[in-house]
Amino acid sequence: MGRQAWTEPTFGAPYLRCAYFSPSVPHELVAAFAASLASPAPVARHRLPQSAEKRLTIVHRG
Repeated sequence: MGRQAWTEPTFGAPYLRCAYFSPSVPHELVAAFAASLASPAPVARHRLPQSAEKRLTIVHRG
C-alpha cells in the first residue's frame, strides 16, 4: 500500500500540495517529506528545469 500526503490552507480548501509515494519508496524519505511540510521554516523557491516535466506530473493552477 502506498502513502499520500497533502496540505490545505484551511480544512476543506483546495490542496496546495499533494504527493503519492509508491510502496517501494523508503519510509525515511516519506518521513523526511512529511517533516518538511510540517516545518515552520521558510522554503527556498525555484523553478523546475524544463527536462523535469517529462519525469514528473506537474499540475499548473490557473
